[in-house]
Amino acid sequence: MRTLAPALLLLAAAALPAQVVTFKSGERWEVNNPFQLDAKGQPVVDAKKARFNTTFDRLERKTTSGTIEVVANRKMEEVVQIEWPAIAQLDQARQMILRGEAANALELVETVLRPFDKVKKVPGSPWVTAAIVKLDAIDRLDNDAALAAFLSALESVDDGSNAELAQKIKLAKLIQKARRGEHAAVVADADGLISQFDGADTLARLHILKGASLLALKRYEDAMNTYLRVPVFYGSQQEHLPKALLGAAKAFRGMDSPATKSQRLGEVANTYLRELVATFPVSVEAEEAKALLPREDRQAAEKAQSGLPTQGAAAPQ
Repeated sequence: MRTLAPALLLLAAAALPAQVVTFKSGERWEVNNPFQLDAKGQPVVDAKKARFNTTFDRLERKTTSGTIEVVANRKMEEVVQIEWPAIAQLDQARQMILRGEAANALELVETVLRPFDKVKKVPGSPWVTAAIVKLDAIDRLDNDAALAAFLSALESVDDGSNAELAQKIKLAKLIQKARRGEHAAVVADADGLISQFDGADTLARLHILKGASLLALKRYEDAMNTYLRVPVFYGSQQEHLPKALLGAAKAFRGMDSPATKSQRLGEVANTYLRELVATFPVSVEAEEAKALLPREDRQAAEKAQSGLPTQGAAAPQ
């Protein structure tokens, strides 16, 4: 097997995203990534890089002066900027939530939140991103007490310096209103927040919440239009598409009536349900969609998921 020349190895290493913290003094430390694991599931440790010491809320870095090893310490409160690559465990947690494994996702997210607890408000901190995933997991668990406790924790650290954190607090409060059945208020509040906020993820979430409340209010056409804005304008936010497709299908079902018979809205609804099952087969929404589909569609979907030929498909020779 050919090996890379030393110069190419150095170039490849330099291209890898690094974890760097900047202190008030302007000093920058590269930090070990506690989420980067080896084949045995243990954190990969580079002795030249600093590490988190969550017990004492500080960063530690070992250096050598001649034959003497020196451990330098910096308090977490001295950190003013964080540069951190995407954390694979958060993507794993998102997939767990999509599959209905919210409790497992919550446990995984906690391991990401913990090292950044004392620097949650520092620019670049992954804490807010992880907190958003935690909010999703709690929402899926339908645990009002956990949602209220987490919202209280978010509010306790909100000093107005982090716009994204402030947005997520408002989003969490909107979820609480929806849980309490205050659907007219949710629609009004969502409209106001949609006009204020940017960011595809937040806007997709707001449209999902608004669509669900419109559906509860039996404002089916408005709900349909709201849900379908998600795949049209925020289609890159894949984790929100199952809810949007299911909501749109339910809205079309609600619009179906003898007066609209010629529009075949029931079949339009089934089209969205089939798309949901085919595109996101392991999602929680896909299971609900299959229950809403005609019997033959359910059977075809179940065969497809089990690897069996669907109706009309040629049998293996």
